[in-house]
Amino acid sequence: MRHAWIVVLLAGCGTSGEPLSGDVSIQYGGSTPDLVVGTAVRTADTTDQMLVQLGTDEVDCDTYLDVFFNFSAPEGTFVYFNVTDQPGTYDSAYVSVMKSEDRSTSTNTSSGSVTITAVEPRVTGTVTFDTTDDEIGTISVAGSFDVKRCF
Repeated sequence: MRHAWIVVLLAGCGTSGEPLSGDVSIQYGGSTPDLVVGTAVRTADTTDQMLVQLGTDEVDCDTYLDVFFNFSAPEGTFVYFNVTDQPGTYDSAYVSVMKSEDRSTSTNTSSGSVTITAVEPRVTGTVTFDTTDDEIGTISVAGSFDVKRCF
């Protein structure tokens, strides 16, 4: 019976959110968290912009990470950016990397490169981003993504 209890505990510890496909990876200082969930949602107050969100956990169609004071941010490491909801190359897109844990959130935003290759039926593309933070060190994101379109 003891083994059954351990299996139940492990089964309840999974990642929640919409599955992310692709090879996008992140280096956040000395760690390399796995980006495994993601979505594309309509950018607030626009009709032609989307917010692409990639993360380690809890990213679904109800998630909106691009909030200045986000007191309800999920815990984990996230990458997000706003671009037009059309295929194209955006060489100077503002890309944000956010780490949220223990009610503390750190966000680094800088210019990056985003290419959107498709917006239907899913949003696919690539993202490249590099910056340095005095406390964290190197923060970089690179690779392809395939996420659920929620608009």
